Amino acid sequence: MFGIFVYFLGLAAIPVLNAAIPNVFCMVEHCSSQMKDCYEDSDCKNAMLCITSCGTNQTCEFDCLYSYENDIFDNFMKCIVTDYKCMAIPPPKPPVTCHRPTKVATSFDIESIKGTWYIVRGKNPIYDCFNCQNTTFVRAQQGLFSAVEHFDVNAIDGTIKHRTVVDTVTQWNATAPGILKYSSIQMGHKTTSEWRVLDFAEDYIFTYYCGSISADYFFEGSVVYSKSTSLSSSTLTRLQSVATEAGLDFTSYCQPSYNNCNF
Repeated sequence: MFGIFVYFLGLAAIPVLNAAIPNVFCMVEHCSSQMKDCYEDSDCKNAMLCITSCGTNQTCEFDCLYSYENDIFDNFMKCIVTDYKCMAIPPPKPPVTCHRPTKVATSFDIESIKGTWYIVRGKNPIYDCFNCQNTTFVRAQQGLFSAVEHFDVNAIDGTIKHRTVVDTVTQWNATAPGILKYSSIQMGHKTTSEWRVLDFAEDYIFTYYCGSISADYFFEGSVVYSKSTSLSSSTLTRLQSVATEAGLDFTSYCQPSYNNCNF
């Protein structure tokens, strides 16, 4: 155990401004078994070394997390970050301020999200632009869904990783049918986000979201869910108009690729 302690103590000493610095004594007290598992797993060790070198670089953090994440790392992060606060993930600098569009679809029926959708446009290059993104919404009970999200990640080592995230989706409140609440635990972190439906039809849903990992760590983005992997020219024209009205630059959105997808 001494060697494990020394290794993580070395991570805490990495001279990076505003780094995610682990409290090794807290980890030993509360998360020793998860700490040992991480030390003995190469991906978990690489992830810890990677994220403690990122400082407040959000892109760097998520490249590390998505490249090396596995169940051992998830359990370790849940223990040291969520359960016992032995390590804090520093918020991005400059801080993210959410710019929520005020006009939201008022007649959206959450039951209409059932089935599989593809993300065909995305605003945030960190969160929204992975290739081969498909989300299947499964109804758990009235007004409550599980969103099973699959996507591909170009990992740091040059390989492609197939990732899955599961969210719980509900309406934010009964008086605002066009505002949804997504909740999940991703890589050990509790994540909550507010999704606003800006426009929708039978075959697409245009959304904006604002989420948080902690009291001072926010993120935002916007995606278009589609029943197919492409959009018609008439739909694109409409979405551009809706985006402009919402203060969003639709021409800057990415277009994820669906070539060579494993689904």
